[in-house]
Amino acid sequence: MHTLRLALAPLLAALILAPALDASAQTGARAYLERRHEEVNRILRTPAGERRSQRLTRLLNELIDYEALSREALGEHWEAQSAEERQRFVSLLRQLVERNYETNLERILDYEVSYEGERRRGDRTVVTTSARSRAQRRQPPVEIAYAMVQSGSDWRVVDVTTDGVSMVQNYRNQFSRIIDREGWAELISRMESRLEQGADG
Repeated sequence: MHTLRLALAPLLAALILAPALDASAQTGARAYLERRHEEVNRILRTPAGERRSQRLTRLLNELIDYEALSREALGEHWEAQSAEERQRFVSLLRQLVERNYETNLERILDYEVSYEGERRRGDRTVVTTSARSRAQRRQPPVEIAYAMVQSGSDWRVVDVTTDGVSMVQNYRNQFSRIIDREGWAELISRMESRLEQGADG
């Protein structure tokens, strides 16, 4: 599940490094990301430990719509599974993302992220950001777009596109290949093995 680790890093970078905005002048998905960023920064100023990890994980869980991500990543294979199997898959994907969150937390601090814009696309709002390496300034910035849907007064991320490459599409290609060749049970087995091995296993 190497794709999980790579695809998640831009999301974490935006949460931790995004520049401050004038909350009174901003509404919608972009402003919501700003508030999440400010909360992450407050948490990171507290001592490292289990309590801080739990708070950061909670914040990530509030931001990502894991069921929507799972449904879109599985495509036609989602409908083919029972309610119990869907729930099992969502739980495994969530745990893998949480594990990768811890792995990427320090690594992504090297990037400076700025907001470029916000636009509607169907039933979603896409917030576009630009991430540039602090250490290697000559490298071109990476464009990261967050597809978000409104949930009450909050917003949830349902896809992240990095330089035109969709996280959901990456997942779908990977998951479909395993299911088509080796079956649903093999996909679940690989995800469970990944969790047992650890994020860098």
